[in-house]
Amino acid sequence: MVASEIVFDTTFEKVEKNGLPAGWNLHGSGTPVRVEDGRLVFVNTDSSRESGVVRKLTLEKDFEYEVAVEVAERKSGDNSDGLYLQLSSESSTDRKMLCRNPVKAGNLGQYVTGTLRYCTLITQPSALYLFSGRGGAAQVSVRRISCKRSRDVRKWMPANRAPFTVWGLPFMQENNGAYYRYPEARMKHLPTWGVTCYPSGGRIRFKTDATRIDLRIDHGKAGFPWPEMSALSMACIDIYQGPPGSMIFSWRTDRNLLDKNSPYCASYIPKTKPGEMQEYTLYLPMYTTLKSLDLALVPADAKIEKPGPFRLAKPIVWYSTSFAHGAGASGPSMSFPALTARLLGVDLVNFGISGNGQWLPREAELLAEIDAAAYIMGPLLDNPGLMAERYPAMIKILREKHPHTPILMVTRLHTLGRERPYEVNDMVTKLHAEFAAAGDRNIHIIDAFTLYSDGPIPCTIDGVHVTDLGAKIIADAFVPELKKILNLK
Repeated sequence: MVASEIVFDTTFEKVEKNGLPAGWNLHGSGTPVRVEDGRLVFVNTDSSRESGVVRKLTLEKDFEYEVAVEVAERKSGDNSDGLYLQLSSESSTDRKMLCRNPVKAGNLGQYVTGTLRYCTLITQPSALYLFSGRGGAAQVSVRRISCKRSRDVRKWMPANRAPFTVWGLPFMQENNGAYYRYPEARMKHLPTWGVTCYPSGGRIRFKTDATRIDLRIDHGKAGFPWPEMSALSMACIDIYQGPPGSMIFSWRTDRNLLDKNSPYCASYIPKTKPGEMQEYTLYLPMYTTLKSLDLALVPADAKIEKPGPFRLAKPIVWYSTSFAHGAGASGPSMSFPALTARLLGVDLVNFGISGNGQWLPREAELLAEIDAAAYIMGPLLDNPGLMAERYPAMIKILREKHPHTPILMVTRLHTLGRERPYEVNDMVTKLHAEFAAAGDRNIHIIDAFTLYSDGPIPCTIDGVHVTDLGAKIIADAFVPELKKILNLK
């Protein structure tokens, strides 16, 4: 047991001139907070206000801080919805949220403790807020706010090493553990090399009985490059609970924690019983680099085991452009390749590369190095001259090296305002017919252009790249087709 020390322990029997205990100040606009009968009372029914109290404190490196709030409902019908505990950095050059937790009240008159835990990577001035957010209707009283700290004894483990397993990044060993999709030594000359350093489709998988999973994330001062997308959709990590085929979305990095300039921490508390083994899949950032990812489990002696098998021993290898990379998705688990693979319960290697207009034969040779359950080639761009040369060449390279592996050819997707199929789609259709006529029984095609059209609800964010709705429509078309191709029930 790690010994803890009290940082502060505030009750509300004695107040200063500002009407609050020593060390605390009012926060927000027209703050409807007061001390009454030894309790801090919130009555914030104005949706335009953010109101509460704040206390300055210095967070010291290598300590874990735990803040506790004892709250109770004041009368029947009152609640604490919208009441939060929040830690924010307060340096002269940087002010950002470090962590935030909602505070929940109990039944009438019952005091319940809500907690917030945080372990800083650096010693830094900060501020602790207890506040009712805009739109919240917190009508609740607080009896005590306390903070204690203990030495951080967590064991940080690199996520790209045992006992964890990495999926979807087949050249990681060749890249000396870097989260790149292509092998650096052989492919760094490509104009799209920088984009292949974004680990879209990469996942960390494991089983554990931990009651908390902490993540230490470093993007290596990389930017979040797509103005059409939020920083959250580009840089977050998604966590799913459960084995392949029955995974449940459980957590996503809080957008306020994202930091492109320095490492940051986030915590996931699973809904499990003590000692219960559960399987987890962490989807890695889609549109920024991941210099490092470290995991710490609580308790420190939590068990870690290998994850369960996929429905197939081999992955689907998906080659395309920004469509499949995930441009427009809400997070890394919502690109249509990731969604398709998850619905099928199979593994995925996502080589959807933003800006990829070349479709180089050398890349087909790289794909062929991966022993795949199936190769999916597209959707592709509408560049008829170049595609007439490159697309057939790539298909032929795959077929020469893997004569019996299914290849699924995919046409160009629909774009806003487009009434007729793209010219390149006709080329793909004719090429498929030629292979089939020559006796290739494992060459298949999906006409992606027909999957959605203009309508009352847009399927794209910009007329081109699909939203989660568009991704779901695409996945719903691919899943039954791939089930037939892969003999999955």
